[in-house]
Order: sequence, then C-alpha cells, then structure tokens
Amino acid sequence: MLRAEGLGGVAEDAIRDMLTFVPFRELPSWFKRRSVHLTVRDALKGWWLRAGDAIGHAWRALRGR
Repeated sequence: MLRAEGLGGVAEDAIRDMLTFVPFRELPSWFKRRSVHLTVRDALKGWWLRAGDAIGHAWRALRGR
C-alpha cells in the first residue's frame, strides 16, 4: 500500500516514519531506494535554500551601500 501511494500522497508521513524507526538493513529493497532518494533530495533542497539565502544577503548588502 505504501509503495503504491508513494510520496506526495497520503502515505508520505507513514513512509518517513518507517524510514525513521526501522533499521535500514531490515527494509525491503524498494524502501532502501526510497530512503537514499529522500536523503539526496533533502540534502540538495537544503543546499539550494542556503545558497538562496546567501545570495539574498549579498544582494541586500550591495543595495544597502
């Protein structure tokens, strides 16, 4: 059921909970792939947000002169 629903749907919280509380080695292979996907996606999203904040701060500093 979780696999069919996927992320972005009703099961997103259940999938994230499963990845939090079940040891990685005990997950089925499709869950392991989902775990790696979420880790990479969250890392890239964090990097993107930090880069946007840095650019915004630099822009405000330049305009404040």
